Amino acid sequence: MSIATEIVTMKTLQEVTKYSFISIVDALEKDYHSKQQGFIDTELLYNEENREWTMIQHWASMEELKAASDKMFQDEGAAPFVKALDAASVKMRIIPQIKIWR
Repeated sequence: MSIATEIVTMKTLQEVTKYSFISIVDALEKDYHSKQQGFIDTELLYNEENREWTMIQHWASMEELKAASDKMFQDEGAAPFVKALDAASVKMRIIPQIKIWR
């Protein structure tokens, strides 16, 4: 069975600074994602030119990824993250891993 990768691109609201968003994501990862079954890791990237964030997450299975994603929007701890986003900019892709090289 292969792991599942979630790739989310997003922009924050204009008033949310780069450093405040990093703190918001840090809390989300420590208090929510890292406690979910099947969570492996998260990588956060930022493109200065267009102010776009990319979050890459790895999960042990597609089922665990979907379960955590469904619960996230009902979790009070995730509210600061959700409120910081420009909702129209959020694009999510969930892709199963085929092969990995190290």
